[in-house]
Amino acid sequence: MVAMLAVSASCVETDTVARNPSDMSYDQTKMIAADALSCWWKSDKSSIRIGEEFTVTLTCQSIETDREKTVIQDSLLDPGAITLSPYQVKSGKRYKGLSRILPGSDGPVTFHIVQYTYTVRLMGEEFFGKDVPLPPLEIRYHLDLVANNDVVTPGKEQTYILPPLPMRIQSLVPIATDDIRDAGEGTFSAIEDHRKYAIVAFIAAGAFLFLPLAVILPILVRAARSRRESVSNSTVFREKDLLRHLAGLLDRIEKDCRTASWNNASVETTLSVFRVISALAVARRVAQVSVGIETRAHEGQLEFCKGLWPRTKVLVSASITPEVMASELTGEHWQEVGTARRKALLKEAQEAFTVFNDARYATIENATDREALDEALKTCLRLLRELQLDHYHPINRMAREIARYCTRWRDQWKRS
Repeated sequence: MVAMLAVSASCVETDTVARNPSDMSYDQTKMIAADALSCWWKSDKSSIRIGEEFTVTLTCQSIETDREKTVIQDSLLDPGAITLSPYQVKSGKRYKGLSRILPGSDGPVTFHIVQYTYTVRLMGEEFFGKDVPLPPLEIRYHLDLVANNDVVTPGKEQTYILPPLPMRIQSLVPIATDDIRDAGEGTFSAIEDHRKYAIVAFIAAGAFLFLPLAVILPILVRAARSRRESVSNSTVFREKDLLRHLAGLLDRIEKDCRTASWNNASVETTLSVFRVISALAVARRVAQVSVGIETRAHEGQLEFCKGLWPRTKVLVSASITPEVMASELTGEHWQEVGTARRKALLKEAQEAFTVFNDARYATIENATDREALDEALKTCLRLLRELQLDHYHPINRMAREIARYCTRWRDQWKRS
C-alpha cells in the first residue's frame, strides 16, 4: 500500500458507468488518502430465482505515481478463468480501461480503472429461500518500484480480498400456492407500443404491396382505353360467344369449299361473316335480334341458335362496307405507336373484304376467281383468331400492351 497522497478530485466516472462506492470530493487545498487498489461488486438484481441469469459487474481502481505502480494480474479475472462457486459463469466481457491524472502533494497521481461484467446463474434445489452471496474474490496484484532512471523493480505479490456480494434466492412456488402460473412481463405501455409498431408495419407492407400495382396501373389504363368495346343493340351474345359461333360457321364453309366450288350462297354467307368480324375489329355496331325459331333471315343476316328449352334464334348482322372500314383505319386511334401489327392485319382483311364484296355483287365479266376467294377466306380466319386471342388470353393481351408501351417510350426517348 502506497503512502498517503493528497488529491483534489472527484471519483472517476467511466464509459461503463463504473463508480467508486464511496463519494470522493476534492479541491486544491484539501488532501485525502488513496489506496493502491480498490475493487467493488455491482449486481443488476438483488434477488434471483434458481436458473435465472443475471449480470454482476466488477470494477477495480489502481494508482500510479512517479515512484510506484500498481499492476493487476488480469488473466485471473478473465471470464473464462474466474470462479464464483456455487454460481456458474456463463459469459463475460472486459471493457476498455480508463485513466485520469490528478494532482498530488508529491506529484501527479494517475488513476487506472478497469471493469468486467459477468453473466452468472445459480443451479440447485438446496438454495431455495436462502441467502447465497457471491463468494469472496481474491485479486492478485503487485507494486512495482520506479527508480529515477525509469528502472522498474517488480514488487512482492499481494492479494486483495473482495468481500462477498449478498444475493437472495427466491422460491419458485410459495407454500400456499395451489398451481403454477408465470406472470407476464408486458404492461399496458408495452402493449400500446406493440400495437403502434404493428400498425406501422401493416402500412409499410401495404405500401410495398401496392407499389407494383402503381407502376403497372398506367399500362393497364392505357390498355383499357386503347381497346374500345364493341357496340351492340342487344346482349344476346357476348362478344366472346359471338366469335365462337362465327368461327364454327367459317370452319364449315372452309370444309365445304375444299370439296366443292364457291357458289352464291357460300359467298353471301362469308361476306356476312366478314361484315360482323370487321365491325368487331373496328368497334362498330353489331345488331343482335332474338326472333322466333320459325323466322327466316334476310340477306346479310346470320342465323344462330341459343338455349335448349326454349330454343331461340338470333339474327346477327352489321352494316359496314370495305370503304367504311378503310376510313376507320385512318382514325387517330390507329396512328398510335404499337398498333402497326394489328393495323396491317386489318388492311389485309379490308382487301379480303373487298374481294368477297366484289364477288357477291360483280358481273360475269369481272367475277373473282377461286384462288382469290380462298386467300381472302384465310385472311378472314386470321383476323378471327386474332380477335379470339384478345378474349381468351388476357395475359397475351396485357403483354402486347406492355410491349406497345415500351416501344412508345423507346421512340420518345430516341426523339428526345
